Amino acid sequence: MDYKDFVEKVKADLPELLADTMGHFFVSDTQVDKLQGLSYEGIKIVPENSTMSITLDLYPYFEMLEDNVSYDSILSWIAGKTTEAYENRPAISVEDLTDYETVKPRLSILLIGQEGNEERLKQIPHHPMEDLALVYRIRIQENEYGTATALITNAMLHQFGVTPEQLHQDALEVAAAENPFAIKTMSEIFAELTGGMLIPEDTFPMYVASNESRINGAGVIAYPNFMETAAERLSGNFYILPSSIHDVILLPENDAHSVKELQEMVQEINTSQVAPEDRLSDHVYHYDCQSKVFERADRYEARKQGKDARVENESNSVLDTLRGHKEVCAAIPHKPLPAHRREEAAL
Repeated sequence: MDYKDFVEKVKADLPELLADTMGHFFVSDTQVDKLQGLSYEGIKIVPENSTMSITLDLYPYFEMLEDNVSYDSILSWIAGKTTEAYENRPAISVEDLTDYETVKPRLSILLIGQEGNEERLKQIPHHPMEDLALVYRIRIQENEYGTATALITNAMLHQFGVTPEQLHQDALEVAAAENPFAIKTMSEIFAELTGGMLIPEDTFPMYVASNESRINGAGVIAYPNFMETAAERLSGNFYILPSSIHDVILLPENDAHSVKELQEMVQEINTSQVAPEDRLSDHVYHYDCQSKVFERADRYEARKQGKDARVENESNSVLDTLRGHKEVCAAIPHKPLPAHRREEAAL
């Protein structure tokens, strides 16, 4: 049985298993376009008299079939997941999502890399930050299973009747109020990872920035007053290492880091430690607190070289510390959603 045959068989067999819990519904093929390389071809289940649908990626289940798991067991799991999604469906309606005043308090942000998301970014409002992009989501529902969100598209923005600039401003204000940023030392993070083991602060002269929930927290770098607060905390200019879409690492510039080596470190950690869907960027960034400029670190160096010779002495660099503890950098604790709840709400 190939994947196409598997999908057709599931579509034919699923209604009987769900008749008691969901009544009559329609099943069809669907293409789900998502960010971070998570797009998939699956099925869409639309309960009768409902304006919301449930979408399922069946390929992981097909892989189970190839691993000799019985089809009946797989179908039962698919039915169970569908029932769970149906019973925990959001209370908000599609009509509510067309009213911007209803949507506004539910806004949230997500920072992603532009590379790999180019086609999707053409369809959604976004705010470029160098080679990164800030996109906007609507929090549909939050419960013990996680948070269901919907990505705001250009079509939705048109329906709202607001400008991209207004959406950007409102989303940042709501995000900053609902999920404020937090800047912690790596020592504090290490203590969390080890259950309280303390290390001297100067062992890790670096900081971790995220939101309080540590979910999709890298976007805090766009929050109002974040850069100024971070510059004060780090006593001046600093580098920003994109740990993941959930958090970033901040390093004081005065440690004379080599941007080239920092970038190599980021690339190595991305390749070996970070899941593809959580990767943010392979580049390092810099904030100049005097000029109030956020930019890629290689561009900052080019700009700096026009003013004075670059410092070559890196004897105090923390690169060796980073290498020795790259697992700590990659394992900064956040609260990832369960795999089955990390999907966009289908409207």
